[in-house]
Amino acid sequence: MNGQRQKPYRLGRRPGEQGPRPLSWNQDRVEKLATGTTNRTINEAVTTSHAIAAPKLSIPTIRNQLQAQTTTTTANSHVSNKLKLTKRIFTVGTWNVRTLWATGKLELLRNEMKHYRYDIIGISEVRWTGKGETTNGDFIWSGESNTHTKGVGMLLSVKARKALLSYNPVNSRLISARFTATPFNLTIINVYAPTSEASMDDIETFYGNLEEAAANTPKKDILIITGDWNAKVGDNNTGWKFVMGKYGYGTINERGEQLLEFATSHNLFICNTAFQQKPNQSAIRHQPTQGPSNKKQISNTIETPAE
Repeated sequence: MNGQRQKPYRLGRRPGEQGPRPLSWNQDRVEKLATGTTNRTINEAVTTSHAIAAPKLSIPTIRNQLQAQTTTTTANSHVSNKLKLTKRIFTVGTWNVRTLWATGKLELLRNEMKHYRYDIIGISEVRWTGKGETTNGDFIWSGESNTHTKGVGMLLSVKARKALLSYNPVNSRLISARFTATPFNLTIINVYAPTSEASMDDIETFYGNLEEAAANTPKKDILIITGDWNAKVGDNNTGWKFVMGKYGYGTINERGEQLLEFATSHNLFICNTAFQQKPNQSAIRHQPTQGPSNKKQISNTIETPAE
């Protein structure tokens, strides 16, 4: 009936009279990535899929495909960003191996470290004589001239070898190395401190050499000091909150106080005390003759951020 008002349709409009449908909630979406850039790929994928599928598929089917495509594109973008961040991780650790003065010991160390992600591992009690580096450059060391005692070194990953600028084998208790990094270069010092049975002269000599090595570090470098400190800083950080956390082990001793004073004077932080570990992992050595009750946390990594 030509002059009468047509009956409205509650569930839609007649196919011959309907205009362009409004876009669904995600058809004109612009995805913002974590980097601050805008991802136009989603819009292009949506438009293309709609143009191809519209003549053959119903609207609900198209909507499902568009939502699936949008979700997939967004997920792929986030995965890509995470991978880029992972590539920037630089892993540093320390290990007292007791000795490498035996046939095949270094190879055993290499094979063991294949189970872990690392770039630089500070090694204590190497017990090699002299100083130098291996043929392939993955291990540098500094030891005594004639006796197989003490000794320090660093085990380097392929990435660390390529980034190595220089190293300084100071003596059998201290070695330093400098690496190119972004945004600041990195200086790592590995130490093997005198034990509690050592004389005060040995302690003063050790800290004197360490002070000199720290003073020679370029001011803009990030400084990390690893090694076996033979010191206990305890689990009470009252008065020392700027240099240690609350997750130390045992009770502080005299060597621990010296370590805290050194860290304070150089704006360093004892990293091992910043996070909680399982009880069987927080104590890292005990005297075999005295049993587990004499466990000690004596190896630490301390570091300072670049200014």
